[in-house]
Amino acid sequence: MPTKSLSPQALGVINDYAHLPFAGRDVSVPYFNNQRAGVRAGLHALIGKGSAEDIVEEAKIISLRDKINLDRLTGDQLKKFLVDNNLGLDCSALAYYVLNAELLSQNKKPLKNLIKFPYAKNPIRKLLMKLRPVENVAVNTLAHENNRRVIELKDIRPGDMIVMLGAGLQHHLNHILLIHRIDYNEQNEPTKIYYTHSFKWPSDGKYGTRIKKGTIEITAVGINLSEQEWKESGRTGNDNETFRHAKLSNTLCIRRLNCL
Repeated sequence: MPTKSLSPQALGVINDYAHLPFAGRDVSVPYFNNQRAGVRAGLHALIGKGSAEDIVEEAKIISLRDKINLDRLTGDQLKKFLVDNNLGLDCSALAYYVLNAELLSQNKKPLKNLIKFPYAKNPIRKLLMKLRPVENVAVNTLAHENNRRVIELKDIRPGDMIVMLGAGLQHHLNHILLIHRIDYNEQNEPTKIYYTHSFKWPSDGKYGTRIKKGTIEITAVGINLSEQEWKESGRTGNDNETFRHAKLSNTLCIRRLNCL
């Protein structure tokens, strides 16, 4: 069965988040939601926009300030420390860093030089967004027509984004799943999508969030994504909370950055 994946560099970014570089412990970066936290400015690592290295370095700085020896913390204690100090990652920052690595692997310009900020309405705001791109990239920025193009399911490939707009019971959440691998049949039709995202299920509780991976079995390319077979964390159907969000979305679509 033919398979296509993101570049080793892009997959490495995902792995670094899923296994933060704390010696001797296997800790995934927690999920962070700027909208719920009400945070609008600050260090990358403290607003859900840091690289894996940013997050680890900021954890070390905080531990020195608070006189905590991180080397003595278990994996669970370290995860609690990260959450309690607002060190985490949102879904759009994950997509930003992974797609940036994918662009660089193709010898293209970095994403910060290619992304557009259509919601900036004055020159100062536009300049600020260009100077601090990752802090200002949100789902609706990546999904805006100035930055992406529409992709049909039959043409899907690694690096594409599954975008949920107006998700949740109140239809007020936006979310992105980043596709990192696809299996195809002999007719070059997609049969299975593998995605990665940063997301919080209610069942995760406060300290159980992490980088999540799931799959979508394509039963027929001619039907909607919400009618395919989603599986994540061993759960399917309505037990799969990501799938529930997808079904509740006002818009569920596949998009590809114009620069890819």
